[in-house]
Parts: sequence; C-alpha cells; structure tokens
Amino acid sequence: MTNIASSPDLNLNQQPKRDASSERQARKIRDLFTSTLSHGLIIFVGMFFAIPFLWMLLTAFKSDQDVFRSPPRWLPYDNVRVEVNSEKFPLYNVKTEDGTIKQLAALKIVEGVGTFVDPANPSEIFEYKLQRGSERIAEPIMEVSFRWQNFPDAMSRGSRPGVGASFWVYFRNSLVIAFFTIIGTLVSNAPVAYAFARLKFPGRDLLFVIILATMMLPFQVTMIPIYLLFNDALGWGDTFLPLIIPAFFANAWDVFLLRQFFRTIPEEMCDAARVDGASEWQIFTRIVLPLSTPVLATITVFTFLYAWNDFTGPLLFLNSPRNFTMALGLQDFQGQKTIVWNQLMAAATVFTLPIIVAFFFAQKTFIQGIKLTGSKE
Repeated sequence: MTNIASSPDLNLNQQPKRDASSERQARKIRDLFTSTLSHGLIIFVGMFFAIPFLWMLLTAFKSDQDVFRSPPRWLPYDNVRVEVNSEKFPLYNVKTEDGTIKQLAALKIVEGVGTFVDPANPSEIFEYKLQRGSERIAEPIMEVSFRWQNFPDAMSRGSRPGVGASFWVYFRNSLVIAFFTIIGTLVSNAPVAYAFARLKFPGRDLLFVIILATMMLPFQVTMIPIYLLFNDALGWGDTFLPLIIPAFFANAWDVFLLRQFFRTIPEEMCDAARVDGASEWQIFTRIVLPLSTPVLATITVFTFLYAWNDFTGPLLFLNSPRNFTMALGLQDFQGQKTIVWNQLMAAATVFTLPIIVAFFFAQKTFIQGIKLTGSKE
C-alpha cells in the first residue's frame, strides 16, 4: 500500500499555492502602506491651504472682544448676556471685597471701573475696579457663540460707506465683470482655436508661434500702453470697459488650450460632415463645440478665477468707490484707519465662496478637460 502523506508530488503542488498566497498578502500590505502614505502626504500638504481658510472663516464669526484675545482661540467666543430691565448686559465673575465670587451684569465700564448690577436684584448697583494690582477682579463669562451678524454688517458697511459704496456694490461689480469676461473669452477664443486646429492656410504655424510668444510678455511691459489707450485715447477711464473689452479679443493661453483639445477630436467626423455638405461653421458649432464641453468648462473656471481675483486691472482703471470690485474693496477696507477685523474676515469669506462653489460644481468637467487636453495629436 502507498503512503499518500509522504508523497513528494503532493508537497510540490502545495508549495506554489503557499507562495502565491504569501505574494498576494505582501502585495496587499504594500498597497495599504502606499495608500496610507500618499493620503497622509496629501492631507499634510492640504493643511497648509486649509488652516488659513479655516482661521479666516472662524474669525468671521468672532466678537470684537474675542478677535484680540491673547492667546488666540480657534472657536469664536462671546459674552454670556443676561436680561436686566428688558436690556441685555454681559455677565462677569466679580470678586467682591470679602473674597466671594458673584455673577454680576456689567452696565458700563469706564476707565477701568465697572458698574455692575445683580441680575437677581436689579436695585443693587456696585462699582469695582477691574484690576487691583496684578489681580484681575472681574472676568467676563464667555461661551462658544457664532456671531452671524458680522456678515450682513460687513457687506452693508464696505470701505466707503459715506459715498454709498458697500461690499454688496463691490460684489455686484465683480459679478458683472466676471460674467462678461467669460462670455468674451468663450466667444473670441473658440473660433480662433478652431482655425488653428482644423483650417489650413499659409503661415498658420508661424502665426501660431507668434501668438504663443506673446505669453512671454509680462503685464508690466504692456501696462502703460494699455492704460494710455483705454484712458486717454478711448476715454474709458473709471468704467468696466477696459476690464471687459480685452476678453473679446483672443488670448494666447486659451487659444492654445482649445487648439490642443480640438486636435483630439477625430478628423474623420469632420470629413464625414463635409461630404454631407456641412460648412466649416456648421462643423464648428454642431460637432466640435458640443464635444468640447470639458475644455470649455475648464476655460470658464480659469476665466472666472482670473476676473474675480484680478486686483491690478481694477486698481489701474477704477477710481470711484462705487465702481470698485471685491478685490479692490477688500484692500481699501484694510487700508482704513480703523479696521474691524471680524467684519473684514467676513467680507473675505464672501469673496472666497464663489470661487469654491464654482470649482465644486465644475470639478468633474474641469479635471476631465485638463486630463484630455493635448492627450493625443
């Protein structure tokens, strides 16, 4: 009788199975380690961008007193208030002369002397110095409180309230400029890019290289001639026209981006349309543009970010506070003698939100457009 347990063939068959199982287990461990390391690195780098935004957002909800608290705290705190004679006053822990601690409402504080009242007995009024030597006599009672009123106060205030210029006006001006800049960019760049991608004419490649070369010119080189053209020659000073009209003339970056995407569309589709009698305009509007939604969304996001964040252009051409954009209004607000920091942060948060919302809704097509552009010739 043959002993199966000691068969050499059975041991040889089990060995590859154990090796394959060990290899799969080791691969899973490597993949888990790589994934954990990469995600940890992404989160670490992302914190450098998230922490300043989070600090700005939380500061926008703080009270005037809590903004200057040292050491600073992340969460917004505000005074606990009690109602005394139909009015609300901040509540303090006050150390009396006999050493006991009472919770009193502060009616007023003048030159370091506070006038307090007992909420349980409003007829009793006390006066205490807030500081006795190095000892603090009265400490405000604080609680976590989000002051939402900072946002309407900031948007209604603005940097020049005396001339009727508030952040609502700046917000509207930025939206108007961004909207027409997007329209002009899409209308002007798409036909030019299609001509460079699909039409054949003498000097096409040389002209395209010359257009790309203009990208190397910094704005500081053309700033003075542009200012003299729009302000002196055309008389468009202190209007939105110098910020909008240039968008209706194609720029090198968007033409390049669109051209590279158009070249990824199969030429056979356009040839089939030409055989059917379609003109170049019909091919462009009915075939190329509908297939170019990702890159058009990408250009829309880029254009919105540029127009919304632009500071140099409005600073150069806009003089009246009622024509200021959000970027210019924030800088002007910060340059005032008295800066209300929580309201400044609230206005900056409102300025940032449209950018986040625009990228959030266009994220999928935006990333797809970047990925597909120039993927093949």
